[in-house]
Amino acid sequence: MRKSLLAITLLTVALAGCGPTDDPAAPAANPPAATSAAASPAPAANNAQVTPEQLCGLLSVADAVRITGFSGIAKATASWSDNVAVCDYEQADGIGKMIIQFQPNARTMFDMTKARGQRVSGLGQEAVYFDTSGQLTVRLTEADLFHVFMLDVRAHGGDPKGGAIAIANIVVPHLPGA
Repeated sequence: MRKSLLAITLLTVALAGCGPTDDPAAPAANPPAATSAAASPAPAANNAQVTPEQLCGLLSVADAVRITGFSGIAKATASWSDNVAVCDYEQADGIGKMIIQFQPNARTMFDMTKARGQRVSGLGQEAVYFDTSGQLTVRLTEADLFHVFMLDVRAHGGDPKGGAIAIANIVVPHLPGA
């Protein structure tokens, strides 16, 4: 079941349309070096707690490179996947190396999968890391989640879990409910 949920989440992210919203992005203390987005509106169902541009603004490309160790990361691409704010850190050739997401109203998914992961302390209300998918999920509120997907196991010197935690430590304090 967990693999099916992850496959659906990753497929949704891969097929998602990109786009800015009419809401201005909150100023970030750590803006990305380069962010791109195609022109399509935010989904109507989105309550816009966090826009993709805001999410990308919380982790600079320079920090993504420093933490993952992938010097080829050239841009952070902001997009929507239904009501999920997505930021994909990509190489110049478009190959994704890491994805971060803010997912509102996803408590059920977290509750169904958390027993199969490794608990991580000190992040949000609770956090779980899944070795098989390189995914760290942090429960921010009773309903809202933050995810880090390390798409390459070589990340962070072969320690994708440590890299995901380092990224969460930068981003999570700036998200609603943190």
